[in-house]
Amino acid sequence: MEYDPFSHEVMADPWPAYARLRREAPVYYHEKYDTWFLSRFEDVWNATRSDLFSAERGVTPEMVLLKSPPPPEPVFSMLDMPRQRDYRRLLAPAYTRRSVAALEDRVRVLARELLAPLLERGRFDVYRDLANPLATRVIAELIGLPADEAQSLRDGVERFFSREPGQVGTSPAGAAEQLRVFTRLGEIVGERMASGRTGGDDHISVYLRGEVEGRRPTPGMIVAMAFTMLVTGAEVVPLSVANTIWYLWRHPDQRRAVTDDPALVAAAFAESLRHDQPTNLLGRFVRDEVELRGERLRAGQGVMFLWASANRDEREFEHADRFDITRRPQRVLSYGHGFHQCIGEHLGNLEGRVLLEEILAAAPDYEVEAAGARRAYSEFLHGYDAMPVVVR
Repeated sequence: MEYDPFSHEVMADPWPAYARLRREAPVYYHEKYDTWFLSRFEDVWNATRSDLFSAERGVTPEMVLLKSPPPPEPVFSMLDMPRQRDYRRLLAPAYTRRSVAALEDRVRVLARELLAPLLERGRFDVYRDLANPLATRVIAELIGLPADEAQSLRDGVERFFSREPGQVGTSPAGAAEQLRVFTRLGEIVGERMASGRTGGDDHISVYLRGEVEGRRPTPGMIVAMAFTMLVTGAEVVPLSVANTIWYLWRHPDQRRAVTDDPALVAAAFAESLRHDQPTNLLGRFVRDEVELRGERLRAGQGVMFLWASANRDEREFEHADRFDITRRPQRVLSYGHGFHQCIGEHLGNLEGRVLLEEILAAAPDYEVEAAGARRAYSEFLHGYDAMPVVVR
């Protein structure tokens, strides 16, 4: 079989290719990229916990497949243990279950502020008008970004990730947007350093006061951290909320169960994350030669974890292609696993639950305008980035 994550067929609809990979070539080698692709749950689960694979040469499709260089300054998502721990510990206290629970009132207030005028309009886009601005405002506050610039920076990140048919990797326009965002983040960090305002508990302040690997983080490290957190903090939740709205609409009996019992909202969001995982794939480089399912992965080669495929592996989940809010899996890869499990898991679940609770409480009979629903076209991110609904 032939599989290419940048092909139009896969970017438009990856599920048939993933099913065939799992069935026929679970450890698939692509000579063009000198990279292996793991599509089954068990293989991805084990590989993410193994120190045979390194993140320090990059983890994104562009870095692993196209051999783009990683950021010049360390960022914890691209560090191996034990180095990663030293960087991650600075932000970890803000993302514990207890710390995130303390944010619920703030998140709910924001959700209601954004939702009220949309309900009066009677029609809005769940992704663009509600989930995107909420996730952006929350992560911007956590990072320490100016509130009046947060959406502009977030929009730049979105343009950086945008793709057109036939495009492989970032376009010149996307690269220019990334540079604009990095430049402005650098200015913000510089302004904070010059002002001496480092006493807060936002991420920039914590990094400015902190120490990693025996030294103060450089401005470049802080910018790389802020960009990474802006990407991860504002991408997954909007896609997942829009996805959940779509799948509940497509399954009226399950939507009825959730509206009758709001305690099921969290389960519906979790199933949406499994069924249609927004973070499609991330990778590493083989550090030490290893054999997997009869294939020999050699040092220096790339290896991509197909998260979205693994979360639909029939060997792990009964009727894996079915959206089922009664599912209670013992294991799941929705926020990754192992050394690089997403630091923002609790925050993502909180935001998703609160947004869905508010939408379903205010408009349980919403109707999706299916003709306007659109999936993101990308090798990296999956899900609906346009989800227009009509409410009564």
